[in-house]
Amino acid sequence: MLISHHPRRQNATLLLLSCFLFSKGNAFYVTPWTRIPQHRYHDVSSLSAATTRQGQERYSTTSSSSSTTLYATSQESRSSSMETIVQLERDIVKLGRRGKTDDALQLYKSIEYPTIRQMNGAIDACARARPTRLKEAHDIFHHGIQHFNLKPNVFTFGSLMSACARARQADQALQLLKSMKTDYGVEPNAVVYSTAISACARAEPAQPKQALELLRQAPKNDMNVVGYNAALSACASAGQWEPAIDLLREMEQQQKSGHGVVCPDAVSYGTVLAACERAGKWDMILHIAKEIMQNKEENNNDTNHDNNDHRNGVVLDGMSLTSVLHACQQLGLPDEAMYYLEIMKTSNPSQRKTMGLQRKGAKRPIKGADAVAYRLAISACARGGNWQQGIRLLEEMKFELDHYTPDVMAYTSAITGCEYAGEWKRAFGLVDAMRKDGVEPNVVTFAAVIGACATACANAGRMEQYDAMALPKKKALQLLKVMKMDNTIVDPNINVYNAAIRVCAEAMDLDGAMTLLDQLEEEGLEPTQRTFGSLVTACERVESSDALNKVFRRMRDASITPNEIIYGAAISCCRKAGEPERTLLLLRKMIREGLSPNIATFNTVIMAQTEGGGKRDMERAILTYKIMKSKKHSHASVRPNRQTYTLIVTALASKKQPREAELFLRKMRSDGYVPDVDLYTTTVTAYERLGQPLEAVRLMETMREDGYDFYEVKVLNAAFKRAVKIVNVVGQGLRPPGNEKDEDIEELVSDDDVDDIVAAAVINDDDDENNEFDFVQLDFDDDKIGGFLNGTDKTF
Repeated sequence: MLISHHPRRQNATLLLLSCFLFSKGNAFYVTPWTRIPQHRYHDVSSLSAATTRQGQERYSTTSSSSSTTLYATSQESRSSSMETIVQLERDIVKLGRRGKTDDALQLYKSIEYPTIRQMNGAIDACARARPTRLKEAHDIFHHGIQHFNLKPNVFTFGSLMSACARARQADQALQLLKSMKTDYGVEPNAVVYSTAISACARAEPAQPKQALELLRQAPKNDMNVVGYNAALSACASAGQWEPAIDLLREMEQQQKSGHGVVCPDAVSYGTVLAACERAGKWDMILHIAKEIMQNKEENNNDTNHDNNDHRNGVVLDGMSLTSVLHACQQLGLPDEAMYYLEIMKTSNPSQRKTMGLQRKGAKRPIKGADAVAYRLAISACARGGNWQQGIRLLEEMKFELDHYTPDVMAYTSAITGCEYAGEWKRAFGLVDAMRKDGVEPNVVTFAAVIGACATACANAGRMEQYDAMALPKKKALQLLKVMKMDNTIVDPNINVYNAAIRVCAEAMDLDGAMTLLDQLEEEGLEPTQRTFGSLVTACERVESSDALNKVFRRMRDASITPNEIIYGAAISCCRKAGEPERTLLLLRKMIREGLSPNIATFNTVIMAQTEGGGKRDMERAILTYKIMKSKKHSHASVRPNRQTYTLIVTALASKKQPREAELFLRKMRSDGYVPDVDLYTTTVTAYERLGQPLEAVRLMETMREDGYDFYEVKVLNAAFKRAVKIVNVVGQGLRPPGNEKDEDIEELVSDDDVDDIVAAAVINDDDDENNEFDFVQLDFDDDKIGGFLNGTDKTF
């Protein structure tokens, strides 16, 4: 139609032309715009005046022409105007996708009577803006409807929905989805649903439940992988890995059965990997990655493979491989990390494009192995004990990444590998190398270097090479001193002090460790659980329970609550100091404070009791075993292991209680552990010492069930021969009559009512007059064990 700002002096011919064009349909509008090459309107503000002037000149020419040429001129004007409308729409879209939002909106607003497609382009420009201009998009939408009588279509709502999604406004997206159907009669298509699902994924916090509900509401036949991937992204953002995997398996099943149109792609698998990564499901990440790689290898080897296989052509992209490398790093799997790093080196993803243009501000796909991938691989090597490979990767980074200089994180990861291995000399060497590269070590780096010295001292202690502790301890304390005095490097923090205290602890320098505690408090630093954990370790190394008392007092003064590690080291200290009763009291204190002793702690308590020489010590050992078996007082994952049974069986046999030892042998077998020959030998020997050779022979016969041949064991063979002689003299069979007290003895190891009967038993054999122990049945119901744990029962 003719615009209102045309000069009043337009003659009747121009008015007739206006009426003629206006009567040809509502979809056609005559505007004063003519197509102007893009380079001619860099300044959009001058565009309106220029095009208006050109329109005036064109219509002036029309008014002076004869009536015979009026129709031809109108046709030419109509064609030219249509081209102008289309070109304006394209220019708005192009400016918006290039990130020139202001230019796009200024161009749109200069149009006096915009079309619906031009309005859609302006809304799309608002959606693509950084940050998203959601309010302005809604303003354009309502203004176009109210002032220009524009009728929105599905593309209009698609652009508005995109603005809601990019603005992370899931609630507005859901409201818009409802409004387009009820208020405007526009049925949402798969693209609109997919974008609404994306809004749920981008929301803060993510709304996976709503996203999955929208996915079920969407038209099944029209939905493509984009909508499913958006729902997967919602699950990933919320860390809900199980719904993500369920949806992925559903996609796979649909494709495999041929009833679905959605085929999971690399983005699908990558998003599920991200969901597992957020939830810390590292094993599941490696499982999915292994499935993809195995399927790829099978397809490469089989030329007749099924082209409908859901994983055909799926390749792990850079982001997915980064998630897999993160899993390798967390699990300390250097070989797997190297495998996936090699795959990542050859990855070459294609750029995602829209209308031939890369969206401004979009994340670029990862091409090849980047610095993050190398750092994760180095850390995986460090945690997995392959510190040499970590250092090689550090050197490789400099050449593979365009002479990239490894940063402090990469160097620190390699040094951490030296820390775990106790390679303190290499750790100091890496610090020198990073300084030459212009990279300054931080406190984490120095803590790892000092930690390498601590591990070296610990390794020397295990091998009883105590002289080898002196030099790494000296170097660690020198480094700490330099950090405190040199203003050009970072000051030591609590982690550095903790590492230094650990050095003294492993070097069995208790006084040095306590001195460092005083120094860090003088520096204004607050000790942590790790600080006192190292101090308790120092006490344990020198087997000093008196020093342990001092550390616990200092810990109480610092308002630090002991954790499982501290209690475990304290129990070990008391065992080495020869205080078995105190180990059981510390165990009781752990449980009362809601902590969960691990199997090593339980075994240490049992070991402390079995090392004692009294009857009560063995009772306490079996009591500890019962507590370990109790579901109420022990973590479900803690169950007796091979060491547990070895300690108890050996102790019972040495204390002339072979029948009880044999019962624990049976329980050991029922728990899935095959007893060693030594345990059988010890128990058989105990039977012989008690003058019960027939019992010894019976036990030897049961050894055959475990695949042992007692003839091959010198001690057992001799015992068998002696038993045969006795049988020949006495005239008895090899099987002795049953003992009436077997049922009572079975209660030692029975799982029946283990939470109600946490008991210990010392056995008296009526057939042995020389047995110095009397049979004692200690029935502990739940109140009894509760009394022991809360300290009201003083039986032990």
